[in-house]
Parts: sequence; C-alpha cells; structure tokens
Amino acid sequence: MSIKRWLGMDLFDLIIQAGVTVCLMAWVGMADGPPELFPMILGASFAVWGVRRHFALRKLAAGETTGEVQAQRIQELEERVHDVETLQDRVLELEERLDFTERLLARQKEPGQLPG
Repeated sequence: MSIKRWLGMDLFDLIIQAGVTVCLMAWVGMADGPPELFPMILGASFAVWGVRRHFALRKLAAGETTGEVQAQRIQELEERVHDVETLQDRVLELEERLDFTERLLARQKEPGQLPG
C-alpha cells in the first residue's frame, strides 16, 4: 500500500503540512501567545489534513488506476488501432474494386463498340 493511498497525500505534501503547523506553533510561541493556541493549531492542522485526505482519496478512487488497468486500456487501444487499420485496408480494396467496376461499365457504354 502506497503512502499516498494511506495518508491521502504524498511525502512532499506531508512535509509541507507539518512545516506549516510547526511554523504556526513557533510563531505563537515566539509572540508569547496563549498556550491554549497550541492544541487549537494542532487540531486545525489535523482537520485540514482530514479534508485534504478525503478529497485526495476520492480523486484517487475516481481517476487514478493501477498499472494493470492502464496496461489493459493500452492493450484495448492497440486492438482498436489494429481494427481501424484493417478497416482502412478493406476500404482501399473496395475503392479499387469500385474503380474497376466503373471502368468496365464505362467501356460497355462507349458508342461504336461492336457487339460481342
């Protein structure tokens, strides 16, 4: 299980979240703020993390797929491309047959041709 699926964010986002929390706590400590703010800052940080995790996991479930699913999609796309190429070949062959038929019909309608 990846850290992103477990925490809802990758390691870089986790470091940013922790850094912002520590900076806020240090600022309150250096400004001689009331010590009651420390648990409030920590609680707010966890609340923000929870909201970010919720949306990140929902996005993961909806959009991000595993490598096997992506490989299967690539295989399906390759099969579709092969089908399109096969259809193009068939269309070219039909065009050639149509041209040949048109030439035969045009020859039969030429005036002055002796009946066979």
